[in-house]
Amino acid sequence: MRTLLLLLPSLTLLGQTAHKPAVANFKETGSASAPITLELYTDYQCPSCRAFYMDVLPTVISKYVATGKVRLIHRDFPLPQHSYTRTATKYANAAGQLGLYDIVAAQIFRTQPDWEQNGNVDGDVAKVVPPGEMQKIRDLVKNDPHLDDTVTADLALGNQDRVGETPTLVIVRKGGQRQKIGGMVPLNVLESYLDQLLAKG
Repeated sequence: MRTLLLLLPSLTLLGQTAHKPAVANFKETGSASAPITLELYTDYQCPSCRAFYMDVLPTVISKYVATGKVRLIHRDFPLPQHSYTRTATKYANAAGQLGLYDIVAAQIFRTQPDWEQNGNVDGDVAKVVPPGEMQKIRDLVKNDPHLDDTVTADLALGNQDRVGETPTLVIVRKGGQRQKIGGMVPLNVLESYLDQLLAKG
């Protein structure tokens, strides 16, 4: 554990907080009874978030989430310096209301180098969503006044957790202890850390 902490210089023990359990929604994956909850704060226009989503998250999902060891909660943390991240967030969350969150979020991260040039998130999302569903997403993006409600809640939680960069992981153990890891974490380091926590029970 001591060696691993040296490899995670930005790990912060947040201790017990008054956070309420998140309401189940499309940004949650895995068993609610998992011994560890991993809260992942990302910005769709952040290159490090893209790398984490593409290179690290698939293994975390297959090895830990799908096996009931970890519950994953995506949290939106759009950074003000990114011009199009709010648009991307709207599309992902609108897709989530239609049961298409995973495919659309993955597409948004995958095509980030394209849409960040001109903000054409719509064009890239339309490549992976059937036309009828795409129109529903567009309608939600344009007309749903509550589409940003979860973003507002995620930002509030992120501020409580003192999130200052993306990606940031907050690892929550049974009993409520919260540990924050800021920045891009290599897969092997994250696996070792999760394995150690799980071994402790």
